[in-house]
Amino acid sequence: MAGLDLEEKLSCAICLELFTEPVTAPCGHSFCRRCLSDYLDRQQLPTCPACRATFERRPEPLAKNLVLDEMVKQLKLSSGKPQRAPAEPAGCPQHFKPLDLYCRGEGRLICSACFIGEHRGHEVVTVDDERAQREKELMAKHEEIERQEKKTEMRINTLKQQSISIKLIAMLVCCQDSVSRAQTSYVNKFSTLARELEEMKAKVIEYIVTKENISLEQVSSTLAKLEERCTELRNARLKLETTLKSNDPWKILQFPQEIHALKKSSQNLEEPIPELAIENKLDAVKKDLEAISLLISKCLQDLSRQAPESRKIPESTGNSHCVSVKPPEPRVLPSTSHIREPFLKNYRRLQFNPNSAHRYLTLSKDRCRVSHRGAQHYPVHVERFEKEWQVLCCESFDTGQHYWEVEISSEWVYLGVAYSDIDRKGPDTLIGRNSLSWSLQLFSKSYSAWHANREVKLPPAKYQRVGVYLDYMAGTLSFYGITNTITLIHTFRSVFIQPLYPAVWVGENVVATLCQDGAGS
Repeated sequence: MAGLDLEEKLSCAICLELFTEPVTAPCGHSFCRRCLSDYLDRQQLPTCPACRATFERRPEPLAKNLVLDEMVKQLKLSSGKPQRAPAEPAGCPQHFKPLDLYCRGEGRLICSACFIGEHRGHEVVTVDDERAQREKELMAKHEEIERQEKKTEMRINTLKQQSISIKLIAMLVCCQDSVSRAQTSYVNKFSTLARELEEMKAKVIEYIVTKENISLEQVSSTLAKLEERCTELRNARLKLETTLKSNDPWKILQFPQEIHALKKSSQNLEEPIPELAIENKLDAVKKDLEAISLLISKCLQDLSRQAPESRKIPESTGNSHCVSVKPPEPRVLPSTSHIREPFLKNYRRLQFNPNSAHRYLTLSKDRCRVSHRGAQHYPVHVERFEKEWQVLCCESFDTGQHYWEVEISSEWVYLGVAYSDIDRKGPDTLIGRNSLSWSLQLFSKSYSAWHANREVKLPPAKYQRVGVYLDYMAGTLSFYGITNTITLIHTFRSVFIQPLYPAVWVGENVVATLCQDGAGS
């Protein structure tokens, strides 16, 4: 067994024979000189046949691997045979006639005399017919394995991005402890509050770190299984490609049967991606901190409005978890105010991407207006939304600050942003109803903010023009109502890890227009 294992390791992945004048590619994989040279001659861009690594230029000259060459020679001497040769017999050992027939019942080659004799009544076909059938089966298996390999590679990339996201979220949350302490003029009250906050902060950080480690361990475990699965699929595909390209009926008929038993799917492919699901667990803590911050902020504002004289601070009720705090009013700014100028400096002129538009949406010639008025004869495209009445813009943003405005004919729309790999066909494709998009819902009787299928109810309003401000690096996405004033509607805070595309969903008989300048409505 050890000899067979060594013989397999000293075999070329292209011809499946022992190395003949072995050479090593820059990525570290070794092949026969002639096999690798012939393979590179057929490629426009030089790549490794085993791992698909891309080379900047064709590796020349191909230096002989002396160690592998010597190991092959020693293996040949120890095995007593100069080279592993095909086991194909020259003819029928019993009748000495050509083996031009194949018995499907016994699964072997036979001659015409065998067919008349001991194989009479068996299902017998010509070698060419059986070869064509087997070749068809192998090609179908090759396509299936290639699909599984691509699906596994996509899953690996998603897991790697999820791992980065987990680390970034944990880092962002843990960095929030850099809050400067106010000087304690009222030592007893503020010292007690500070100690309680420090204890809470330590517990929150400990909880986040624990969850981060668990999530990363799950990601690493799943990633290792998927990479192992991907390697298995890649090797199977290479063997299939080599067998099909050999044009050798014997090799096709005698192809290792274990490839047909290759599992069509793996449970690992369907395992959910581990997430750093801490938002729900820490939601109560977050609300309490916001309530305390708002209460202190209100007290400081009241102090600043008082005359310059001493003011008695009311005693605490001792029940900090039952404070009822009125949410802040939306900020209203004059449209001519200088505060709007930073937005206009980053104004972006956008266009809708026709390849992503749902078939019930109609785009104007300049691709700045979308309406929902009837079915269109759009060509089939992988980017097109098939379930939801929505469309993405052509432009994407992965850094910096950006501002754009959308005018709507009536309040039955969703405005937002999405990653390019948002699902186009499934049940959760509506922007904001999945983890790959953020949106503001503007309905005539209700406003809501949506992300990861979580809804934040907002005060109802009535706007025909909405401004969207994205600060990618700061992780904020804000929506403003534009009339003769500017009103902040809602702000998302997140960690963006992919380019963001502006997106619009429109209801029936609704028209949405991408404003090409920052002029008033």
